[in-house]
Parts: sequence; C-alpha cells; structure tokens
Amino acid sequence: MNEMSQTINFEEGKSCPLPIEGHGGGLSFAPNGDMLLVASLPHPSEAQVNAFAGKWRAKLIAESEFPSIPIFAVGGEDWLLETPCNPSQQEKETPGFIEALYAKEDYSMVAILVDSETKIIQKITHVPLEEMFIERLVMSWNPYKTAGDEYTKTFSAENFADRVKEIFKMKSSQDLWRTSW
Repeated sequence: MNEMSQTINFEEGKSCPLPIEGHGGGLSFAPNGDMLLVASLPHPSEAQVNAFAGKWRAKLIAESEFPSIPIFAVGGEDWLLETPCNPSQQEKETPGFIEALYAKEDYSMVAILVDSETKIIQKITHVPLEEMFIERLVMSWNPYKTAGDEYTKTFSAENFADRVKEIFKMKSSQDLWRTSW
C-alpha cells in the first residue's frame, strides 16, 4: 500500500491513532496549513467535555527573541491550554505550513480531546480562529523558518523545551493569559 494514500481518521469513542505522550495540548500543522490540536487529559469530566465543545478564545504568549506560544481558553478562562510548538521543527516536518496557513480564507482548528489514561477520543470540535490571531502567529513564527544561526534565533528541540520551561516557571498560566495578546 502506498504510504502517501494513507489517512488518519479521528472518531469520538475510538482510540486516538496518534501517539500521545503525557498530558496537555499538542499543536501541529498539515502542509496545507490545517491546524490540529490534541488535548490529552486523564479522565476528562463531563464539564470539561462540554467546555471543549463550547466557545474558545485564542491568544499568543509573547517573549522577546522567542516564538509566540498559542494559549487557548477552553469554554471560559478557567481552563487554559498552552500549546508550545517549535516553528523551526514544524517547518522541517511540514515545509511551508505557515504560508499555507496564512493563505487560507477560513481560519479554524480541529481540536480533539483524548483521555490520556485510555487513549480514547472524548470530543472532536472545530474551533474558529480570528484573523488577527493568525496574522500575529505568522509574524511571530516567520523568522524561525530556516536553520538556526544568530540572526534567525532558531531553537533546537532541546533549547526550545528548556526555554518553554523557563517561561512557565516565571509565570502561572493565568498570569500568562492576562498579559498575552
């Protein structure tokens, strides 16, 4: 079978076809600019499942000389989901994703809620995103498109993870949400 013709299907009540490590939110992009967020929580409550299908808000955590980190308020500001994503790593995996994302006419993201204990998909929802959020994301991530040097400030996977830990050590998710744009 041709590997290029294989597709991944997500279905509520079924096992998640992607490997998921730990918990939290993971953001990825397809070559055509489609956004996918997989949120993995141990035994999501009914309230969390309902919130997941509710209204979302999106902001960017901005730190100097570092790519912005998308943060989402899920169903209200009580549940904040940070999704650190290394643009230079993403560009290696999916070249041109940021240009494809920016070229879209409709900005939305597929969000999938998975029980981290059972790996079963609890909820799938489509989240509309504001054009301003996408524009700011593209502007923030564009310098990280090429291999690293002092000018582009690209981060290796390890340096990126270390920097994310520093950011979240300095401020709580609520503080980051309040100071984000």
